[in-house]
Amino acid sequence: MRVAMFTDNDFDRVNGVTTTLRAVARHAPHPWAPRIYTAADTAVDLPDYFSASSVGIGLPWCGDMRIYWPRIRRFARELHRDGVSVIHITTPGPVGLVARWLGLHMRLPMIGSYHAHLGEYVEGLSGARRLGRMMNEYMRWFYGPCRSLLVPSRATAQMLTEAGYRPDRLRLWPRGVESAQFTPDRASATLRRRWGVDDGRPAILYAGRLSAEKGLALVAPLQRVLHRHGIKHRFVFVGDGPMARSLRNDCPDAIFLGNLVHDNVAVAMASADVFLFPSATDAFGNVVLESQACGIPALVSDRGGPSEHVTHGVTGYVCRAGSVDEFGSRLVELLRSPRRRRAMGTLARAAAELRSWPIALRPLCEAWRFAMHQDIGPQPADPCAGRPRAAIDAADLQDVAS
Repeated sequence: MRVAMFTDNDFDRVNGVTTTLRAVARHAPHPWAPRIYTAADTAVDLPDYFSASSVGIGLPWCGDMRIYWPRIRRFARELHRDGVSVIHITTPGPVGLVARWLGLHMRLPMIGSYHAHLGEYVEGLSGARRLGRMMNEYMRWFYGPCRSLLVPSRATAQMLTEAGYRPDRLRLWPRGVESAQFTPDRASATLRRRWGVDDGRPAILYAGRLSAEKGLALVAPLQRVLHRHGIKHRFVFVGDGPMARSLRNDCPDAIFLGNLVHDNVAVAMASADVFLFPSATDAFGNVVLESQACGIPALVSDRGGPSEHVTHGVTGYVCRAGSVDEFGSRLVELLRSPRRRRAMGTLARAAAELRSWPIALRPLCEAWRFAMHQDIGPQPADPCAGRPRAAIDAADLQDVAS
């Protein structure tokens, strides 16, 4: 059964959306045959990936990111040729808008997936609360025709319900991780020597967009905390973005790796000692799961989806969003104790091994079936009823690790 998954993110980018879509294309079970539809600088026509050549422009406040003018007729021809049964919209940009129009015009069932709190992003980057509210209202309208809206975390489901989304249309879909690719075995002694790190000078790694909405304003004050405690360390940044210059000024001895292919991200993560992800705006945070699979503890914010991946005090720490005191004290604790870092990293790896993509795709396939009016049994009134796989307690991890 053919599913057309429309996105404004082509596969030249490495982010949470493209990571998820690659995994869906790779692991979708029979009889499902998803195909990614997008637009980019160059055309690509593969069985599971179609990119229409188009013209792109930079986004306001995010000049390093581009959106592309969608090719409506080209997409329509591909949908007819593929014999698509369901349209799945993953992003609310121009390509997503075309998917929405085609779904309504061709009378195809549609589902959506919510990947980012774009209202918060717009407000944070522009400084205009009104623009953030306008983006939130636009997204409510955009996802309106979707029979189900897949959300990556309980926190996201709660936020959307409070914003007026119908809870009976929300479905929980936590993501998975490629634990064979992201593994402690990828650690590189050569890379650590190049970074100049060891047990006495640990590596603190961040991976993602270098931008204000990721909470990276905390980095400079955290570095001052570590210097005040006399703790040797080195920050390592994977990714790029508008904050790159200010971070280089604040952290002159940090390592900036820029954008890496996904496989090299795994090597960098496995070679680090602690993962820092202070974002309070992420709906899920794939990179947190990937860092755990690499066997390093994570420090995350208590706002958003990443907090649901970390068992506080067991696989890492969940800190109050924006709190230099909480992030700083936990970072000091981990950097001072190699033994504690390794113990938590072992449990983090055990937790990640329970989050395989074949298991993670089950709610997605159920949503596709539901969209086609196939019987999948009664739907819960609470979209997050029951215990999600992301909520793993300490006892579970101790059992797995032992």
